[in-house]
Amino acid sequence: MKWGLSIVALCAVLCSMSPVARAADNDGDAKLVKMVVLSRHGVRSPTQHRGELDAWSRRGWPEWPVKRGELTPRGAELVTAMWRQEAAFLKGAGLLPQQGCPEPGVIAVRADKEQRTEATAEAVLEGLAPGCGFKPVVNRSVPIDPLFHPVEAGYCALEPARIEKELSPKDIAELEQTLAEPVSELAALLGPASPEFCREHRLPENCTIADVPSRLTFGKDNHTVHLGGKLGMASSAAEIMLLEYAQWNRPAGWGTVDTGKLETLLPVHSRVFDAVNRAPSVAASRGSELLLDMANALVGKYADPAVNKAKVVVFVGHDTNIANVAKLLSLNWHLSGYAPDQIPPASALALTLWERNGQYQVRAHLLAQSLETLHDPAAGGEPLREALEVPWCGSQAYEGPCSLTEFELLVRAVIRPECVRER
Repeated sequence: MKWGLSIVALCAVLCSMSPVARAADNDGDAKLVKMVVLSRHGVRSPTQHRGELDAWSRRGWPEWPVKRGELTPRGAELVTAMWRQEAAFLKGAGLLPQQGCPEPGVIAVRADKEQRTEATAEAVLEGLAPGCGFKPVVNRSVPIDPLFHPVEAGYCALEPARIEKELSPKDIAELEQTLAEPVSELAALLGPASPEFCREHRLPENCTIADVPSRLTFGKDNHTVHLGGKLGMASSAAEIMLLEYAQWNRPAGWGTVDTGKLETLLPVHSRVFDAVNRAPSVAASRGSELLLDMANALVGKYADPAVNKAKVVVFVGHDTNIANVAKLLSLNWHLSGYAPDQIPPASALALTLWERNGQYQVRAHLLAQSLETLHDPAAGGEPLREALEVPWCGSQAYEGPCSLTEFELLVRAVIRPECVRER
């Protein structure tokens, strides 16, 4: 089914609803009925080729225990630990049994087919239902899973002209100015780029990544969009520092990046990443299919009856997926220790369905591990959990929580219909 509804029309519908119809009855406690989660994979090695990293810096990069872009054993352990803690919450809410394995079908996990996502999904299941032998569902029938990569799979197209308006040269220049100080810090940390890199970019010897102008580029067939130059490289370098910090019990960045330094560098990644992945047309092209599937899973309209039956549904994808869906729903957060809207490894965007006196509410929250936990798993600590307001749904203007009806109308309003496959 292809859906489309304007925000103006949505407002008209919501504003016509009476406060009684919109607000849940205050009598009685709300009961958690179902949780649908979109998770990022856990700690992985850098996705860049070693040659690309060596071009950015002449310093020796650390050796990772896995291939490029794969989930590390430590990353899997961190994922399992977080979901073991989340399982305690779900047991208390009655979605999982207090003892033993859940019945088959109570948990449904769907993962992208890459090693880091499938392995993360397995680690999620080990946390939720240890030793129970449950396996994630992975679509192996296609070279690229369209649920997580609809543009790359050819089911939807980016709109370069619109993206260039949303992220104009002026916007890029302002972003460079805003991030000038932490970008300079990252460039100093990396030191001079390789001589070949400097010659390629027609820069003086001993140039750094900060000397390369930033620009917006599109890949083959407009399947990808990238903010390159100093902003793109600095963004990637900042995230690599975070991944190193989470992988080893030592400072990242050749022994110089501790928690305090990391907090000053992470905004580079968050701001640059969001500039592209939260651009409205990018989010609509890449996130509509996934948001609709999450909504359908929550309300029992999913194509797979097993997902409708499940009480806990987890989609395991990438930070881009979370950013796209979050933008469509206008969700924002600021986890302690992280930059605004940062999506740490293994973090998860959760939609929950609650029942109260026969009325259904939808709530949202973000779940993640702290910097301290990522760096020292033995320290333990509860996962970070931030409740999120869904604008246009359950705000003060509507005198109550986000009703199921409001939420479904919101989803219909924000998705891009041509980017949703026929059911």
